[in-house]
Amino acid sequence: MKSRIFIIMGLAAAALLVVGCSGERGLQGDSGTAECIQCHSDNTTIVAISHQWENSIHAAGGNFDHNNSPCADCHTSEGFVEFLASGSGGSPENPSSIGCFTCHEPHTNHNFNLRTAEPVTLASGAVYDKGLSNLCANCHHARPTSPLIGEPTSITSSRWGPHHGPHADILSGNGAYVFAGYTYGNSSHTTGVTEGCPTCHMATAFGDLGGGHTMNVTYDDGEELVAGCNTSGCHSDLEEFNYNGVQDSVEVLIESLHTLLVEAGYVDSTTGLVRASSGSPLVLTADQAGALFNFYFFEEDRSMGVHNTNYAFDALNASIESLSD
Repeated sequence: MKSRIFIIMGLAAAALLVVGCSGERGLQGDSGTAECIQCHSDNTTIVAISHQWENSIHAAGGNFDHNNSPCADCHTSEGFVEFLASGSGGSPENPSSIGCFTCHEPHTNHNFNLRTAEPVTLASGAVYDKGLSNLCANCHHARPTSPLIGEPTSITSSRWGPHHGPHADILSGNGAYVFAGYTYGNSSHTTGVTEGCPTCHMATAFGDLGGGHTMNVTYDDGEELVAGCNTSGCHSDLEEFNYNGVQDSVEVLIESLHTLLVEAGYVDSTTGLVRASSGSPLVLTADQAGALFNFYFFEEDRSMGVHNTNYAFDALNASIESLSD
C-alpha cells in the first residue's frame, strides 16, 4: 500500500514539473515536450557550449562588479537586459557576468535566437549593421568623449577617450579622428565580413580553447584560430596574407604614437592614462586631442590592425605626422 502511495506521489510530482515547465504558454503535450528538448536534449551541444563559455572573457566577468549606471549596461548581465528593454541598465543589486541569458532568452522565445539583431548607432553617428554581430556592437563600440573633439578641448579626466572595446567602430571604418587633408581607407573586412564578429571569433570551435562561445581567436599556448579566415572568397591560406607582419607594423605605429604623446606630456608613461584631472586640466587643440583619441582608439581595439588594416595604418600615420610637424 505504501509503495503505491509513493508511486502516485511521484507521478503527481512529475506532472507538476511538466506543467511548471510549460507555464502559462500552453505548451503541454507533444508541442511542449518539443520546445523543452531544444535545450534539454541528450546530445552534448549545450554541454560543449557551456564549457566554451567558461573559458571566455565573458565568463571571467572581471568587471561585473561595475554595476553602477551606465557601466552596468555592458558589464553586467542584468544591466544589459534592462538596457535593451529601457535604454538604461540602472544599478543591479545582484550583478552577474555576461552569460547565456544575457544574449539569449530561450524560455521566452522557445529558441536560441539572440535578444536583438537591430542595427546600432555608434557614437560617431554611423549605423553599424552587420547581422548577428549587431548584438555585440551594443557594447563593443567607442563611447562618446566628454568633451567632444572638434575644437580646443579642456580634458579633466585621466580616463578621457573611447573607453575599452571600439571594435564595431573600427571594423566598420568609423569613429577615428580625421585630420584635415587626410582620408582613411578600409580593408575588405569592412564590406566582406557581413556578419561581423561571429565570422572569426565564433568559427569552428576547438574544444573549449578557441572559437565557439569562447570567442577566443588565440589559444592559451599562443596558437591562433584561423578557421573563420581560411574560407572561400577570403584567405585561402592565412599565412600568405602575413597577418603577423600586419600586427607587428601596427604595433610599431601605436608605440611610436604613444612615445610622442608621452613626450608632449599628454600621457603618463607609468599608468598609461591621460595626464589630466579636474584640478589640472589638459588643454589641447582639436588635432592634439584627435591624436590622443586615436592612440587609445586603436590600442583598445587590441586586434593590432586585423579588424581594419587600412583604416588603422592611415589613422595612426596621420596622428603621428600631426604631432611631428
